[in-house]
Amino acid sequence: LFHLLTQINMSLFLIFSVLSVLSFSVLILKIVFPPWNFPKNIPTIPFYIVFLPSILKIDQIELYETYIKDPLEKYGAVKIFFGSRWNILVSRPEFLTQIFRDENTFAKSGNQKKIPSSVLAAYTGDNIISAHGEVWRTYRGIMTTPLQQFDDKPFENNAKLFCSLIRREVSSMSLGNKMADVVMPPLIQKLTLDNISQVLLGFDFNTLTQDSVPLHQKLTEIKKQIFHPLFLTFPFLDSLPIPQRQQSFKEVEKFRSILVNKVQDELVKNYQFEQTKFASSELIKAYNNNEIDYKQLSDNIVILLVAGHENPQLLLTTLLYLLAKHPDTWQRKVYDEIKDIQDYNDLSNLVTLNSFIFEAIRFYPPLNTIINRCTTKKCRLGNNITIPKNAYVGYNNYYATHDERFWGYTANVFDPKRWGNNMDMIMKTWRHHKTNSSMSSFHGGKRACLGEKMALVEMRVTIWELLKMFKITLSPNWKEKFTPAGPLCPVNLMLNFEDRVEDEFDSIPSIIVGNN
Repeated sequence: LFHLLTQINMSLFLIFSVLSVLSFSVLILKIVFPPWNFPKNIPTIPFYIVFLPSILKIDQIELYETYIKDPLEKYGAVKIFFGSRWNILVSRPEFLTQIFRDENTFAKSGNQKKIPSSVLAAYTGDNIISAHGEVWRTYRGIMTTPLQQFDDKPFENNAKLFCSLIRREVSSMSLGNKMADVVMPPLIQKLTLDNISQVLLGFDFNTLTQDSVPLHQKLTEIKKQIFHPLFLTFPFLDSLPIPQRQQSFKEVEKFRSILVNKVQDELVKNYQFEQTKFASSELIKAYNNNEIDYKQLSDNIVILLVAGHENPQLLLTTLLYLLAKHPDTWQRKVYDEIKDIQDYNDLSNLVTLNSFIFEAIRFYPPLNTIINRCTTKKCRLGNNITIPKNAYVGYNNYYATHDERFWGYTANVFDPKRWGNNMDMIMKTWRHHKTNSSMSSFHGGKRACLGEKMALVEMRVTIWELLKMFKITLSPNWKEKFTPAGPLCPVNLMLNFEDRVEDEFDSIPSIIVGNN
């Protein structure tokens, strides 16, 4: 009997070992090679390319120029590995136009469907950006008006507070005649958090006026967990019993609960939601009318916070970088145009300011690589790229906004003059490039970003206040580098600020003193 049991155990061990090897082999094959039914007439980007920024410390622009640009330019689409699966990444504006127009075939499929067991999906849930069909139409009906018609006055006040924080930073760090290096991401995040909370959520984060805000601290902590490079690349790991990730799930749920309770405390308990037109107020009304459930209410409040502060943070970082990179040309031109403006409502009519913002969005699209659509049936992209059902399709905005067929031989030159010399021409050019998807930073079709108007107002007002007070230059201690993947902006941007002497742009630098 003992001999028989020993043989059985050995057999079971061998079977288990063979199955483990087979499972591991299948997993490796799925990572190394794209699915057999993916189109054969477009190239495959080697699977390891996605890991190079972590290994070689290169940014996504270097990665794109070296490994992705040529095949994308030649074929208009490639097969690429990301997020534990193979995807089809397209770049040609005409392909993007097809995707944007055919919403039923190239259906939005956000993290809640793409990687449902991930911490990221638990954070963002099912929301107006990622939902599809009737659910999306319900969300859109609730939130379109408050996203288009909003009180923009907080942008002006918060921009002034933002300048005060910069002044305080400079004052605290300046030694003798040395310029202070101001690390911008934490300050910009404070600004965009207060903007979105006051304009859309109906409460104030208070990050611009208080040094320590528990909700802000909690957000900073969970973002480090959510956007951990390993788990973003292999989100299936979140389904394993890893203590670190199990704790991350708990922290995300705790933050979501705190955020929604904060909105409720401000708007529900005193019935403010009935008198106000915040996006959060409209969501609460829809919840009370049984149009959405509590999870949908929470998911959309969270996405308002996430997209409403992170995307403007990316864009503002890029704008400040470009202003600082061209201090005696474009920064001077923008300053000369805005310095005598008394009312921020007049900023939308300024040729140089708006051309500069549009060109920054074109040159460095804040959301560069986006993979959030899934085919609902077998279909054809363009004339000869056949895509199977249930294939994830994404797009590369950087290529589309640098395509020489649409932007000319100066596509890779930063040149705000390309937009026109009057506002009618500038807006016509803007709309034209959005229509043909060569300006895809705000997406397109029915799913075009509802926050575009708000983001542009926020950028104009912040630049207006900032340049009236400071001349900005890049810190000589900052190494020029951009984010490694996905969102696109300078990494850990450091700037120097000088008090601006009115009507003397090239004045002798002065060290800032004083506090708030």
